[in-house]
Amino acid sequence: MIPLAAFVSGTSLWYVFQYFPGLSVIAALVAVAFIIRHKKYVAIIMLLLGLMSPALRDPPQAPPFGGQAEVTGFFSAPAVRLKGGYSQGFRIMQGPEGLATSVAVRSGREFEIGRTHTLVLRFVNRAPRYNPRPDDPPPFAVLKRETGTGGRVFTIGVLFNRMRDQLGRYVRGAMSPDAAALVTAVTTGQRGAVSPELRRDFNASGLAHLLSISGTHFGLLFVLVFGLFSLALRCLPTASLERLSVYLSPAQAAALMSLPLILMYLGLSGGRIPTIRSLVMILLALFGLMVGRKGAWPGFLLMAAALLVAWDPMVLYSLSFQLSFVAVAFIGFFMRRPGGREEDDDEAEDEDNEGEQPGLRHAVLRYMGKSLGITLSAVVGITPLVAWHFNYASLVSPLANLFVTPIVGFVLVPLSLLGSALYLITGHYVLGPIVEAVAGLSIFLVRLFGSAPGAAVPVPAFPLAGLVFFYAGFLLYAVYKKKFLLLVPVISVLVTLAVMLHAGTPLTVTFLDVGRADASVVELPDRRVLVIDAGRNGREVAGYLRARGISRIDALVLTHSHADHAGGAAKLISAFNVREVWDSGRLLYSPGALGGVERRVLKRGDVIEGRGYSIKVLHPYEGFYTSRGTKNTTINNDSLVLKIQGTRRSFLFTGDVEAEAMRDILHLGPVLKSDVLKVSHHGSWSPVLQGFFASVAASTAVVSGPGPRAGVPPGSKVYYSGRDGAVKIIETPDGIRVSTARHDAGLIRARRPGDEMENLRRLFTTW
Repeated sequence: MIPLAAFVSGTSLWYVFQYFPGLSVIAALVAVAFIIRHKKYVAIIMLLLGLMSPALRDPPQAPPFGGQAEVTGFFSAPAVRLKGGYSQGFRIMQGPEGLATSVAVRSGREFEIGRTHTLVLRFVNRAPRYNPRPDDPPPFAVLKRETGTGGRVFTIGVLFNRMRDQLGRYVRGAMSPDAAALVTAVTTGQRGAVSPELRRDFNASGLAHLLSISGTHFGLLFVLVFGLFSLALRCLPTASLERLSVYLSPAQAAALMSLPLILMYLGLSGGRIPTIRSLVMILLALFGLMVGRKGAWPGFLLMAAALLVAWDPMVLYSLSFQLSFVAVAFIGFFMRRPGGREEDDDEAEDEDNEGEQPGLRHAVLRYMGKSLGITLSAVVGITPLVAWHFNYASLVSPLANLFVTPIVGFVLVPLSLLGSALYLITGHYVLGPIVEAVAGLSIFLVRLFGSAPGAAVPVPAFPLAGLVFFYAGFLLYAVYKKKFLLLVPVISVLVTLAVMLHAGTPLTVTFLDVGRADASVVELPDRRVLVIDAGRNGREVAGYLRARGISRIDALVLTHSHADHAGGAAKLISAFNVREVWDSGRLLYSPGALGGVERRVLKRGDVIEGRGYSIKVLHPYEGFYTSRGTKNTTINNDSLVLKIQGTRRSFLFTGDVEAEAMRDILHLGPVLKSDVLKVSHHGSWSPVLQGFFASVAASTAVVSGPGPRAGVPPGSKVYYSGRDGAVKIIETPDGIRVSTARHDAGLIRARRPGDEMENLRRLFTTW
């Protein structure tokens, strides 16, 4: 077990060394001393192999950024319906050098799986957004034209994907939308039909893992199938059992019989990397049964980790890898008996009920107790990771998992797999009504738990050190078995909570990187939150708000109607508790677009005041109209112009106002003077700008989009969101403090002596 742990630790140290070289060397020396003390000298070789494994790998090639190419290949996966078209996986067999082997192709129709095509594709690899916790979309290709069609390709993957496509079509046509979405998600791994509302309920109830086929599904299916085969084998005549026992025990035979069904589930689920990782764990568990080592779970867990890390060292960065192994490890740690050995059900039953025949009631209570213990163990283990990555914690997760997970794992998945097999063989989905009823019950419970008060609590970003110390404490406890070591994770949680709860609330403005678009988040001293413009789709704004632990928007300010400013409004209104929408009164909304949110029309002279700040409206006014220019120019000149005044510093937001509106605003004179200017229209140049900039006299300016641009104030410190990433400006007693996501957020590669100290500082802070 120590050699396996040494290999995984060596690979981990390779990546840690890039940020903390000094600490990594110390950790490596401590590991060698530990190995020598336990006389496991082979582990030193494994440690070195782990260190070398990432270095020997070829650096990953980036997909092409833009460009058009003719390629030949075949569509390898079922199509996913998008707004206005489809997205379908395409396997490239021939094409220009440097292309990826597969890409998602967007087009106006579905293609037959396995049929070869020659296509002209335009490859799209969007520039990354430099925001905290970025959620950049993966590269894709757009179909320009089809130049040829060939024969069919026959592979096992194509065969299973045709089955998946056939099953998905039938289920979506035969069941209600939500039931069909859940059934296809847990059977074939297709989650595109899950509605945002249902996905939100799964997240809030702590059951999001059920929508993504993982170790949970494979583990529960294996437990059920293994138990049924074991029971069937034990019912064989004594003579048959004796003949079987010469070669295999009933448990070993049941394990072998379960394997084909597990492999079938892998094929139907799409065979993605996370499911393969889960299968590796199941296969090692089967191997443990075959060799009679049921209690050696830590060794098999480390063996699975070592195999996956050896195959792809970057797997350590994968969230699915982290969640799977942390959950299994915590279940194993907490289900140990006081003496340190695994709990054996039969022995425990005998000890607890000497001379008693356990009844049904006792068996049910025992099952519920063990299920709750296992669930709580996994929840305790993964909650910090979930909070770190997704910025929420579900308070109802233990209870929801206790009721819903067994229904999905022990009933819905087996029944849907059986129904799918019968449908593929006979053409009749005879279990359809039962499967739909079970799916409906599961969805009812998910919505019940997801709508409970406090189901999902927003968690603001917290220092990475809190996560490190939490898991380090449990790791030390697992190695040394000293209960006082559990104080380390407890203290780390308490300190992290104290930091989050006692964080100050100065006036903070964050200009997000949303490409050539606009979006800003204003956090006021009285804890109110303003979002000024929402970008094209709202995705970046939503991600930042969640990273800050914000679930309520007090005012969504739309400066004007162009899509690069207002396009993301619908997403924010549907995903957050938006109290009001502010605009100039010149925006037209489609029926129901505001979803019942109160609209507030602002005009020049309006003032909104709060503790430590005031918001003044400088433009437009009722009598203002653009006298010349295009429709776009008119809309730009109608932009809301706001000035937010803090206790010491001020911020001016100018939307996309152009020359005519600027001339109209200039007569306000000293009122325009501000410390920070959001430059109008992404820095586009205009002759009026020089006078406007002179009146504002800002020391700091922010341009939404790439730089440099001509229309920026001379003498100001200028930041570009497309170059510097999100720009955060905080009002302080001494002025303002500016930091950028690209340069100040996250760890940096240590290339100079001071970089490691800077990383240590960032380890205990948040951006």
